[in-house]
Amino acid sequence: MAAEPSETIVADAMGAAMPRESGPGAGVVLETSRAKVVAFAFAPGQELREHAARHPVLIHGIEGDLELTLPDEVVQLRPGVVVHLAPMVRHSVSAPRGGRLTVTMLLPGE
Repeated sequence: MAAEPSETIVADAMGAAMPRESGPGAGVVLETSRAKVVAFAFAPGQELREHAARHPVLIHGIEGDLELTLPDEVVQLRPGVVVHLAPMVRHSVSAPRGGRLTVTMLLPGE
């Protein structure tokens, strides 16, 4: 198995996702053995229904004003806000006015 590069640069991470008529758009920005970064784009009124990830995640607000609903609170996910979730924490995202975010899945090492 080939070694992974020591650095990876993505010039346009948000270009990986565009909102769709049927729901938020998503696209993989970067994938390594230790992390997977996915960009999401929401049109006004779209949402990502409640779900949970098997791995810890970092959710980073990029654009707009999204609402991240957690078991005990609602976080206003504005540009620059980063939220860490432990594995299997139920959450959902709504975008009353549209917006963009990235999710970084933190994967276990080999």
